[in-house]
Amino acid sequence: MIGQRIGRYEVRALIGKGGMGDVYRARDTSLDREVALKVLPPALQHDRERRTRIEREAKTVAALNHPNVVTLHAVEEIDGVFFLVMELVDGHTLDAEIPEDGLPLGRFFELALPLTGALAAAHARGITHRDIKAQNVMIDGEGRVKVLDFGLAQSPEPPAAHTDQTMTIDSETSREGVVVGTAAYMSPEQAEGKPVDPRSDVFSLGVLLYEMITGRRPFAGETRLSTLTSVLRDQPRPLVDFRADLPRHLGRILRRCLEKDPGLRYETARSVLYDLEILRDEDDTDLLLLAGRLAAD
Repeated sequence: MIGQRIGRYEVRALIGKGGMGDVYRARDTSLDREVALKVLPPALQHDRERRTRIEREAKTVAALNHPNVVTLHAVEEIDGVFFLVMELVDGHTLDAEIPEDGLPLGRFFELALPLTGALAAAHARGITHRDIKAQNVMIDGEGRVKVLDFGLAQSPEPPAAHTDQTMTIDSETSREGVVVGTAAYMSPEQAEGKPVDPRSDVFSLGVLLYEMITGRRPFAGETRLSTLTSVLRDQPRPLVDFRADLPRHLGRILRRCLEKDPGLRYETARSVLYDLEILRDEDDTDLLLLAGRLAAD
C-alpha cells in the first residue's frame, strides 16, 4: 500500500503491524494533515469477525474524547478497503522512555498521572481496555501521553456471539475460558480466562507503574506460560529492594493494584489516580519544606 492513494489519503509508510490491523502513516490531502490509517490486511477485508472488532474499537475510541487517548477522525471504506483514520502520534512508546533503573520520581508522576487519567475516563464509561502495556502508550513530541490500541477493549454492550472465536493470547475475545491480552501485563483473572472488569485494567496498570519506577516488570518468565505462572503465583519484590529514594506510600498503592484477588484492588483507575495525585502533592510539599530548611541554614 505504501505509495498508493486511498480516496483522499496518500499512504506514506508502514508504522506498525498487529492482529487487529496494519497501521500506516498517511497524508489527508483534503485537510493537509498527517494521519494514521489502521487498515485490515487484504486477506481479512471481508472477514466479518475482524470488521466487527475494528468497528467496536472505533466506537470505543470515539466515546472517550480524552486528551490522553488517541483521537479517531473517521471510519472509511473506499474501493473495498476498510480502515480507521486516527490521530498520528509522532513520538515514541513508553517502553523507550523507561531507563534500566526506573524513572526519576518527578518524571514518573508526569507520565503516570495522565496515563491513569486516560484509563479512569475509559472506566467511567464502562470500558475495560484489557491490553494496557508500555507499547500501547505513546509520548508525543511535546511530551503528551497518548493511550493507544483499544482493539481488545470490552465495552458495556457485549458483542454478538459470533464475534468471539479466536482462542489465542493477544486475540480479541470476551468469552470465558479464553486468554486475551499480553502475558507480562495480564491480571490473574485474564491469565485464567475468567471474565474481567476495570479491576483487571488496574492490575495491568500496576504492572506498568511498577515497571516505570523500577525499570523491571514484577512478573517474568522465559516463555508465555512461565510468565503467566508468575502472574498467578509470585509476589512482586518491594520497591525498596530497588530504590531507597521512593515514598513508602507508592509501594502501598502499587501493592493494592497488584493484589491477586480483584476484590482487594482499587475498583477503577479513578481511585488510583486520586491516591497518586495526593502522593505527588505530598512529595512536592516535602521538597518545598526541605528547600526552606536548607535556605534557612
